[in-house]
Amino acid sequence: MDFYIFKTGIMNATGLEKDALHIYVGMSVYLLSLILLRPLFKKYSVRAFMALILVTGIALLGEYLDNRHTITELGVSGMGRAELKASIHDIVNTGLWPYVLYALTLWTKIFQSVTQVKPMIKRHKKTDY
Repeated sequence: MDFYIFKTGIMNATGLEKDALHIYVGMSVYLLSLILLRPLFKKYSVRAFMALILVTGIALLGEYLDNRHTITELGVSGMGRAELKASIHDIVNTGLWPYVLYALTLWTKIFQSVTQVKPMIKRHKKTDY
């Protein structure tokens, strides 16, 4: 099955435009990767970085499949300026929000708990009378 037909079928079935589809795919891959990689990588920062690698790989694979006909015949240098610009636009659309979420969790405390859990029972020091 041709990738273009597959992508067009998804766009028709969901009613999403091409740019919106890229955003949804990027976020879905990032969030699903965070969940699925949890048993493999216990540390969140490593898991999130691996999820970013997967998002980037999927974005690059999607652009290769979009431009496969040109790349196989003429190579990457055979792509025109408009095709390159559209590909870069699609890669940015796919990866922007996962990278923003990664940066926010890495460099800010925006997703961390604001309250600390307090024990329900206070422990008293044992004193001898």
